[in-house]
Amino acid sequence: MKNLILFICIFLSNSLFSQEVYVSTKFSEDGTLYEDATETSKSITQFEQNQKCEVISYLGKDYYRVKYKDWVGVVSSDYLVISEEVMDLYYDYQDKARQKVIEEREKRQKRLQDIQYNSPEQKEKRRQDSIVKAQEIERQRLAEEEFQRKKAALRTLKIKDSIAKAKEAERQRLAAQELARKQAEEKAKRERDSITKVKEAEKQRLAAQELARKQAEAKAKRKRDSITKVQEIERQRLAAEALLRKQAEENAERERDSIAKAKELERQHLAAQELIRKQAEEKAKRKRDSITKVQELERQRLAEEEFKRKKAALQALKIKDSIAKAKEAERQRLAAQELARKQAEEKAKRERDSITKVKEAEKQRLAAQELARKQAEAKAKRERDSIAKVQEIERQRLAAEALLSKQAEEKAERERDSITKAKELERQHLAAQELVRKQAEAKAKRKRDSITKVQELERQRLAEEEFKRKKAALQALKIKDSITKVKEAEKQRLAAQELARKQAEAKAKRERDSIAKDQEVERQHLAAQELARKQAEEKAKHQRDSIAKSKETEKLISKKSKEPNTCKYLINEYDDFYKEQLIRTDLYRLNKNLTVELYKQGKTASVFLNLSENLGCASYLTSNRSSVRIQLENNQTIKLYHSWNIDCENFNFKGRVSNSQMQNLKASPIKSIFFKGTKGSSAITHIDYKTFFIEKITCIE
Repeated sequence: MKNLILFICIFLSNSLFSQEVYVSTKFSEDGTLYEDATETSKSITQFEQNQKCEVISYLGKDYYRVKYKDWVGVVSSDYLVISEEVMDLYYDYQDKARQKVIEEREKRQKRLQDIQYNSPEQKEKRRQDSIVKAQEIERQRLAEEEFQRKKAALRTLKIKDSIAKAKEAERQRLAAQELARKQAEEKAKRERDSITKVKEAEKQRLAAQELARKQAEAKAKRKRDSITKVQEIERQRLAAEALLRKQAEENAERERDSIAKAKELERQHLAAQELIRKQAEEKAKRKRDSITKVQELERQRLAEEEFKRKKAALQALKIKDSIAKAKEAERQRLAAQELARKQAEEKAKRERDSITKVKEAEKQRLAAQELARKQAEAKAKRERDSIAKVQEIERQRLAAEALLSKQAEEKAERERDSITKAKELERQHLAAQELVRKQAEAKAKRKRDSITKVQELERQRLAEEEFKRKKAALQALKIKDSITKVKEAEKQRLAAQELARKQAEAKAKRERDSIAKDQEVERQHLAAQELARKQAEEKAKHQRDSIAKSKETEKLISKKSKEPNTCKYLINEYDDFYKEQLIRTDLYRLNKNLTVELYKQGKTASVFLNLSENLGCASYLTSNRSSVRIQLENNQTIKLYHSWNIDCENFNFKGRVSNSQMQNLKASPIKSIFFKGTKGSSAITHIDYKTFFIEKITCIE
């Protein structure tokens, strides 16, 4: 009779625990309900702290299937208030899993026995064991009954322990709430004391921002000045080339004229000689009859020779002037070449600077990659901690069951299963690391390809400069050959007219002095014009600077809101004292009354929203805590709470944002933002910069 009652109790207990029941509980904090327990699962809806729900079943890995209002989804145990009924679902899941493992092991053993059953050794063994088999079956039956009795007693003990644990957890929760309240009061006191420090830091930040703005203006001014200088140098170079070209044409024209004149003089000289010869013959013929006439002819000849001598002296002076002009043209050409060389050096310097910037960008990319690696390591550590927590719970459960079950084979099986799970987790971790490594290699390959393209462009530029240099050298060689020919012709002419040159040298010197005086007057006139032009440019430059400064403040925020998708920072540095990275982006405008900034200190990210409306203070106190609800166009809502000091100037909200919330913000444009302060609330439905989080959230990841 006693055994029958025990059997009925065990049967009813198993029936109660095997059927699916709904356990009522509450959410411990705000969160999201998902379709399933995978990482790519879609969210169903949002829930808030202390809202009621019903737990349907335990799915493993700290996930429960719950019913919230009309939705059924999956949520982590971190968001639930765990009661003893919820723990019973956990224990039932563990029992079913263990029973399933035992059944699979028995099936494997049965298959092995079936294989070995027909062997001669097994037949002999069955024959020898057939005598004691009945006795062994009876002993096992008695042992099974004893095991069932102990199991029922253990389940009763487990239920009592779970109730005690739930009560102890509730007591600890109340104690933790009291401790959190006291800590919040102490934190409020510390934050009130640090308001002055924060304002001083803000003042220093504004001063640093003003300094950066002035430096940027100075840099822009230097850039405009350098562009103006380069344009002026280019204009001078083009003027010098035009002057050289014009002088070369004039020199060629004068050379042709001088050759024609030399030929004309030679013709006149031969004609004169022929005339003299004929006159001499005529004189010899009529010598006796025309002495007076011969004397007249002699006088005419002397006059003609004097005219030729003066004409030759004037021609020599012109040739000397042409030589001086050719030398001046050569000097200007060399100056133009020197200017071109300096411009090429400046261009090469700019390209080296661009390569330096590329290297700096590579350095920043490696730093970002190192930060991503550290974040991945931290995430892996959290996963290992959660696994260790699950393993600790499993170990405690197995320790309780070890009092009843001493079979070493079951314990070994559980250990093998845990090793398999650990290997599976390790395999997944290695696969994730391999994926990150391949992504890094692909990014490095793209970087190397860009550097190769830059080097190829540099090679083409050097080849083009080498071609231009050779072309200039060939042109200089042609000019030098033409000058050599001119000099040779001049030398021949000077050899024939040396006497006339010496007589005309004084006159030529006086003419050069007058020309030099005229050139000096012209140079002084040009210098005065250049001074007046520079003064006018300086005055215009001052006017442009004053106009730019007056418009700089008005255009700063509007320019930033229209900038391309680039990251600009007010602060981006490593704090050696706290050993963490500090990042704060520029100010961006979402509409005319609302601005936003992104901030990250170490691993903690925050969003700063500044609303030009009077909603009271932005408070972190739990009794009247300020909050912001960001509604996206995909109808998803992200709620943030004010977590910084109390701020009563306008409504300056500063709230922390988690990694999952950051991913949600990147998924869709902004639809509306709802603000709640200590004295009022406001809904902003008109957003000008709806894709802000999609474009800029990566600046602090």
